[in-house]
Amino acid sequence: MFVAINRNGEKQFAFHEDKIRLRSLSDAKELYCPNCQKKVFFRGGPKRIHHFYHETHVECSFLGEPETQEHLGGKLAIYNWLKEKYPNAYVALEKRISKTNQIADVYADFGNDQRFAFEVQCAELTTEKWLERRKLYAIAGIKDIWLFGANYYKEINTDDIGEDELVIRLKYLQQTVNKKERSVYFIDTKNNLVKHIGQFFGITYRTETRASVKLQELTINEMKIFKVPSPCKYVLGNETSFKKLQEYFTNRSKKAAEIWRERKKEHALRMQRIHQKKEQQKKFQLYKRYLNNFSIEKVYHRLSPREQVLFKRLVKEYGLTDTNFPGIFNIQMENYKFVHTPYPLWQLLVFHKAIKHNYSKKQLIYSKYLFQDIKDQIRYDVRDSKEVATIIHSYLVLLEKCGFLDKKTFYRKYTHPFTIENNVLPIVNNKDLNSNVALYLSEFNLFEIGWVDDYYTTHVFIEREEQQILKKGIKHYQNLVINRMESPFHIEEGLIDWFCEAVLNQYIQLNKNEEDFLTQLRHLVLEGEFISQAIHDTFFALIEEKFN
Repeated sequence: MFVAINRNGEKQFAFHEDKIRLRSLSDAKELYCPNCQKKVFFRGGPKRIHHFYHETHVECSFLGEPETQEHLGGKLAIYNWLKEKYPNAYVALEKRISKTNQIADVYADFGNDQRFAFEVQCAELTTEKWLERRKLYAIAGIKDIWLFGANYYKEINTDDIGEDELVIRLKYLQQTVNKKERSVYFIDTKNNLVKHIGQFFGITYRTETRASVKLQELTINEMKIFKVPSPCKYVLGNETSFKKLQEYFTNRSKKAAEIWRERKKEHALRMQRIHQKKEQQKKFQLYKRYLNNFSIEKVYHRLSPREQVLFKRLVKEYGLTDTNFPGIFNIQMENYKFVHTPYPLWQLLVFHKAIKHNYSKKQLIYSKYLFQDIKDQIRYDVRDSKEVATIIHSYLVLLEKCGFLDKKTFYRKYTHPFTIENNVLPIVNNKDLNSNVALYLSEFNLFEIGWVDDYYTTHVFIEREEQQILKKGIKHYQNLVINRMESPFHIEEGLIDWFCEAVLNQYIQLNKNEEDFLTQLRHLVLEGEFISQAIHDTFFALIEEKFN
């Protein structure tokens, strides 16, 4: 310790008082500790810094760690630097902080609530203890700056380092200090230096206790306290290191601005997606309402006079009504608005031209030639011709999924036409089934029909239970197409019950295969599943055989 008091309470400083007088006071036992009021003694010499000390058996709150020469020299160097660099500041050695009952190695008060405690830490200190002492300084409104002694600083010899870098050992305490303060200071009392490392200048951990750092050596006499825009608020440095700090904060500000711009873009994009999803949800609900209330008459009123004549002719030719109007002619596709003609007409027209009345020998369909064939019969903007041709091609792909077409991938180089697989149009007198087919193939079910790969970037409008109903409907329709059935076969449930009752009452006898067939048929009828012509004919043949 550097400060003692005499019997009159006057402070005595070990480093600039008359050494002979201090020795006489010490010999007379007239020097006292300012903290515990117990006797202290003076010692020092050519190889030892002059200081006061307690007797070995005395307990005092000041005796937190051994007073080594390094510790004494570090406190004295920081004290002299502050007194010289900041003559208007109040600087004190071993200042007791009454609010938290701490003793700062060196205390400085610059006014305007700018108070600092400089701690020269040479002895071992746990991270928990450091955090506790730091918290107490914060409670007292004092900024604490820690300078670690030679015991904490060790350079590691290695060849694989960059320019101006070195590898040092960093204990867990220094790692914690760096996280909190972005800086770690080491004091070298022999060379009158402070070594500054930390996040500001670059630090890369190689192992748990080794790090590559860029070291800043500060002569204590040239050091200043700089205010910085960082959680630590203040750092020690010289003009050279401060320029590097300014570069760091400039670059950080630029990066922060870039990050902010990116986040702003992401936010705008996210809000745009939310808005698009809401708009799509509205469109989805409108489309479902349209399908539920579909009417040929309503479509007719949306057509031009020329289109009305064409639509009326096609509806009559195929025998279409509000109930049996096929779902494949009511598909709302992506970008459908490029075609101004309502989709019930242009989709019916594509089917009519490409499949029903395709008289080419090879039964091939080229989407670009098909567009040329029907472009005069539909409404669109000429500048949107490419988009319209793309929509027609996409519609042919949907017809392929239903089973009407197939894609000839290796027909000719660069030419991949469609070929007709089935040209029979099933007419189902079931409005719900037709609506389900349309909804399944619509723009609101792109992931399910395989037109997008990423589920997580796709808006899902159709719930799982509803999706199962749609799948059942499209599968039923595909079976009708593949089996070239103009209408589904229907077997009354009552007829099945009558036949089963006849079996139970032993009016007729069935073998094992016939019993299995009857069980399967009953399941198909009850679940509303597809009944093929073979199953239909087999059942009625079985009735005829058993009852004749």
